[in-house]
Order: sequence, then C-alpha cells, then structure tokens
Amino acid sequence: MKFTFFAALFALVNTALYAQEQINVVLPATPFNKEETKNMLAPGTATMKGFVMKKKRNARNTYLGIVVALFPCTPYFNEWYELQKKNKKGKTLAVMSPEAYSYRILTKASDTDGSFEFRDLKPGKYYLQTTVRQGQMEEMWNRVGTATSTGYNIYGQAVTSFEKPIYEDFKLFYETTDLVKTFVEITSEGQVVNVKL
Repeated sequence: MKFTFFAALFALVNTALYAQEQINVVLPATPFNKEETKNMLAPGTATMKGFVMKKKRNARNTYLGIVVALFPCTPYFNEWYELQKKNKKGKTLAVMSPEAYSYRILTKASDTDGSFEFRDLKPGKYYLQTTVRQGQMEEMWNRVGTATSTGYNIYGQAVTSFEKPIYEDFKLFYETTDLVKTFVEITSEGQVVNVKL
C-alpha cells in the first residue's frame, strides 16, 4: 500500500508539472509522535463494523477489491486533514511523511456486500477512507449492416423492396470510482460501533 500511495502521489505531481502547473507539496508542521500513534493503535477490546455503500444504485453493480484504511486522529493527522481541506484550487497537495502514513490499519471489504470490520481497537477518534470501485456489465446491440429483401412478380420483375437492419450483441464493462471518508469515535472499551461509508 505504501508503494501504491507514493506512486500515485509522484504521478500526480509529475502530471501537473507536465501541464506546466505549479503544485505546492506541504507536510504538517506538527512533529509526528511515533509513540503516541503506536499507543493509539495498540490492542483494545472495541470493534468497528461497517458497510461500504454502493454509489451507483444499479443492483447489478459489483464491488472491485475495496480496501478500507483506518488512521488514528493524532495532532499530526488532524493538521494533515486541515491542510487537505485548504486545497480549494488544486494548487496545494498535502501529504504525510512515509513514517506517519505507515501507521494505519487496512482491511478488505467483502466483494459481495461491501461489509468490513476492524477489531481490537482502543477508545479514540479514527478516520476511515476508501475508494469505492464498482464494475458493471451491460449487454448492448450494435448495428453492423443491412439486409435487403426484394419481392418479384410472376414475370421476374422487382415489385417490392425493403431493408432490415442487422444487429450484433456485445457486452460492455465499465468501472466507477468514488472517494469516501468519515470520522468515527469509540468512547469505551468493548464497544461495537456501526459505520456506513
């Protein structure tokens, strides 16, 4: 996941530079507190259960390998989130340090119903984020030609003629992608929190 994140980041920066746009990459000024973050992610007894909701309501849509990321809301993370919100015109890109980004928990959502679960969490505030990728198959028809039929009388003369279109069926697969995020707070040990993304 680290490689995927930073590969996407570098691709975004390089694409912007290629388009002759200036992107200002910023990191939080708050120092990253490794021990505080490790303590927030230490084992607890709370559970977070959730569902990733389909963004396109067609019942035939299927989920595509959705991974949900959980981050503890440390002062460092909170500043990063606020920096993200300031990026109104796409001129600033807020990023975390590689070390800070590594302190997260990942879980894969079910391909069937989008359900996911985080176990052994401590009380605290958490940030959840995922990219909802859905695929859909549509059967379509494409006109590939025309068949002409001609009617003749008993003398062999053409008296009627009509055309009939020829269609060929094919399947079209397409994908939709939506970024979704939310904050969730666990207030006590042993608590079970339900979440919808």
